[in-house]
Amino acid sequence: MDLNIPDTRQRLLAQRLDAGCQIVATDVAKEFDVSLDTIRRDILALEANGLAQRVRGGAMPIARPADPLHARINAADAVNPAIIRAAIREIGDAPTLLMDGGATTLSLIPQLAGVANRLVITPSPWVAIACQEHAIAVFLIGGTLSARGGIAVGDHAQLQTGVVSANIAILGACGVDTSFGLSSDDHAESQMKQAMHAAAARTIVVTGAQKIGRRARHHTLPLDQIDAVITDADHRLTAPFSDAGTTFIHA
Repeated sequence: MDLNIPDTRQRLLAQRLDAGCQIVATDVAKEFDVSLDTIRRDILALEANGLAQRVRGGAMPIARPADPLHARINAADAVNPAIIRAAIREIGDAPTLLMDGGATTLSLIPQLAGVANRLVITPSPWVAIACQEHAIAVFLIGGTLSARGGIAVGDHAQLQTGVVSANIAILGACGVDTSFGLSSDDHAESQMKQAMHAAAARTIVVTGAQKIGRRARHHTLPLDQIDAVITDADHRLTAPFSDAGTTFIHA
């Protein structure tokens, strides 16, 4: 195998990224016996083809689009209970919540009951039904239902969101990156999250460690517009976010 051929090197790097491995440029340059500048050019080429997310010192895998919500709810592992507890503490007794769809957000519902006059506003029929099952008042935003996130999207849904007011918007994440901020796999869902953020006094993102440091297809919000990110990622993974302008709450 001739590692002096760019296509050969880039194919090997793409295979590693596809397997979920991070590329450290100095290590790969030594392994392939090529210059560091050569590996940097390879990473730029992979990024241009949508195969890598360039970061300081190398590259990370591009976040793959999530499966449709109904498949994830049926097949996904349970959400870390520590994330749920941390989110419930941060929400406190806020009376009006704008809640995104997704398995992580849905897992919060059983713990939200018991606050007098609490109202959940949501574009997710899954979240709405769970609220009714737990005797939580709910207002369902309607529109075209997105398969991936299981939420109402489109102009009608955004207009409905624009005429409500909430204490906290609770959003899920497909990726949270130091420079790209909160990102989403689906453009229409990204716009809906933006509308939910605009309708709330505070915005909280609740997500597992696997989404931290990843970049999905569509930029949604810069980090300095997010009040808190609640995650089970350890401090080493969130350390690059120290100057991002948002608070990370470690579950």
